[in-house]
Amino acid sequence: MARIVRSYPARDDLQQIWLYIAQDNIAAADRMIDRFERNLLTVARNPLMGQSADQFREGLRQVTVGNYVMFYEAIDGGIRLVRVLHGARKLDELL
Repeated sequence: MARIVRSYPARDDLQQIWLYIAQDNIAAADRMIDRFERNLLTVARNPLMGQSADQFREGLRQVTVGNYVMFYEAIDGGIRLVRVLHGARKLDELL
């Protein structure tokens, strides 16, 4: 099985996303996190499938999930999730 390592900021991002969505709909928040997890598994098995995000950091890649962008790096046997951010945010300031 492919390995997924989550950075502390990425863990916090996922928690904050869940909390924000759960204010209105807990089931929708759970579905969004499940969607992230399914995408992470796919990307971990195929780390080069995402787009290059070298403009932020060399070796960084990105995959869009709904309105969010998951940023990750390929590592031996999988990926390291760096951040999960809403696409409308100023990404260059957060990476």
